This record gives sequence, structure tokens and C-alpha cells, in this order.
Amino acid sequence: MRKTFLLPLVLAACATPNVDEGTIVKVPVSVPCLSGDRPEEIKALKETMTREEWDSLTTDQREKLLLANAAERKAYGDSLYVTTAGCQ
Repeated sequence: MRKTFLLPLVLAACATPNVDEGTIVKVPVSVPCLSGDRPEEIKALKETMTREEWDSLTTDQREKLLLANAAERKAYGDSLYVTTAGCQ
């Protein structure tokens, strides 16, 4: 009789409780608007060359430099637009 009383207690102690594995809950998370690496900003001509260098250039050389800088700034603007296109 003693064995029949102890056996259910031993088995009950060894039994694992019914544990829920968990439930996946999707929660919206805010992320920064910038989705990619920010392109490097184009510096103005006055930051890249001195006044003496500028004065030593001809009008045609100045025009070419200004047009090249404008094209670089446009490309920078396009890259920045693409990088932040996901922003609202």
C-alpha cells in the first residue's frame, strides 16, 4: 500500500508543467528616416581654393570650375533625394 501511495507522488514530481512556448506579436517600431548612407556633401569653391588661386584663373577656367561644381552639387542633390526617398 505504501508503494502505491508514493508512486503517484514521484511521477507527479517528474512531470513537466505545460509551458507555453510563446506567441509572436508584431509591434510597429519607428526607424530613422534616412535609409542609406548619406552622401558626402560637396564643398563650395571658396572652401577648396584660396582667393589668390581664384584670381590667377582666366574667365574660361573659372567658368569650367563653376560648371563642374554645379554638376557635382546636382549629383549630390540627386543622391540625397534617392537616400531619403522613403521619408514622408
